[in-house]
Amino acid sequence: MRSIAKSASGQSDDLSYGAIKKALYSLKEKEVISVVGGVNRDGTLYKVAFPDEIQICKNTMQKKYAVEVAEIDTNKELDYYNVAENRLKVFERDSYKCHYCSKQLTRFSVTLDHIQPVSKSGDKSYDNLVTACTHCNSERVNRPVMDYIANNS
Repeated sequence: MRSIAKSASGQSDDLSYGAIKKALYSLKEKEVISVVGGVNRDGTLYKVAFPDEIQICKNTMQKKYAVEVAEIDTNKELDYYNVAENRLKVFERDSYKCHYCSKQLTRFSVTLDHIQPVSKSGDKSYDNLVTACTHCNSERVNRPVMDYIANNS
């Protein structure tokens, strides 16, 4: 087979017609190049596309620059201690009953207690708050919940 072009990579001195045809076919298939007009005496004229015109490049760039948006867990992110509407959600979840003594409470006698105290890096999330009566809440202070329950059972 006769060589018709020189290799730019240095792996070979000459490229065959078949190798060039295969490379051009692959580039056309990927829409990197397209034939402009027809074949004439001077050869074939090709249009070379810019990366932002090539679908494979567009897809790769979109994946690279896509920003993953983390899902927000509203039970962790929102303040359920200081926002009145959110406090009600905790009270309703617990049916207005004290988490420690099961006493039925009213909207006037109910308080919120942090399972993990704020002084020990607890937060104001839905999962870290429980309904408590004023007696249990003030008696527990910032002791671990399990210690309080064990001593008051």
